[in-house]
Amino acid sequence: MREGVFIIISNKLLLTVLTFMLFLLSACQTNNVKEEPYDGVPLKIAVVGEQPNVREEQINFNELSLSELHNSNLRKYDAVFIMEDHLSDASNSKYVEMYKNKNVPFFFVGSQANTIPFQDLENPMSYEEEAEKVNGTQNFISGILYEGEEKGYRGWKFSYPIKNSEVQRDNVQGIYSEVFKVVENEVNKNS
Repeated sequence: MREGVFIIISNKLLLTVLTFMLFLLSACQTNNVKEEPYDGVPLKIAVVGEQPNVREEQINFNELSLSELHNSNLRKYDAVFIMEDHLSDASNSKYVEMYKNKNVPFFFVGSQANTIPFQDLENPMSYEEEAEKVNGTQNFISGILYEGEEKGYRGWKFSYPIKNSEVQRDNVQGIYSEVFKVVENEVNKNS
């Protein structure tokens, strides 16, 4: 009789564990990017490269070159986007120093090297070397904000949405909306 009770308890335990695992797997398959558009305050964003196609109308983009960005007072901008075609140049040491000295969040769109080549490290590699090493294809946008010697860099990563275990690389509108929410939060902290 005890053997039958043990089998029933084991089966219940197994069923509970399997149900829990299925729950976890289904949670991992959901879309990890919220689809609600950003509806906050108007933001002004400097862009190195072609401005992104976003659904929000209250976002004002101003296209600049890296050298214009380097020589500009960025206080009039809430954030800076550096688009994929300019990431290699953006990892140049003079620009890496700029990310520390300008008090604005920088977002690197399409970076396969995350933010590593854009931070002040002892032995910096080129963007291409770091991208080959990291090969971060899960994140669409990575961002940094230098907060001083004691705190260092604060960073953000915004991944592509996942639906039915498939990475949705063609759906980036929600990612931009999430970035805008972070930018607004930083603007409110500095107000």
